[in-house]
Amino acid sequence: MLITRLFQLISERKFTEAERVLERVKSKMERNGQKDFNQGYLTALNGIILTNKSGNEASYEFFANINLNDVNALKKHYKDFLEKSESRFLADYDRGYFSALCDYMRVALRTAQRNAPNKDVQS
Repeated sequence: MLITRLFQLISERKFTEAERVLERVKSKMERNGQKDFNQGYLTALNGIILTNKSGNEASYEFFANINLNDVNALKKHYKDFLEKSESRFLADYDRGYFSALCDYMRVALRTAQRNAPNKDVQS
């Protein structure tokens, strides 16, 4: 999946390649006709790349306050973003934005669980 690859490249700090993958994601999303959702999703992806690339995580407060190795925190954020991405009370743009954050948390959670020294932490 392109999105998983994008997040892996970001975590490996391969931003040029990540930006190329983002362009492929944009191209595929243009064909599905969900303009507002796509715009929100792509805005979040771009923000994730820029924040990690700049190293200034304070520019995006969420990243400044999260430990990507804390399985329990990642689960909490994943569930929160999932609820928002499925909310009927939010606009399509917002649901797209939270969907991207949800996808990012899903990949970060899987990575943290794989890297956790104590596998019991996964539950």
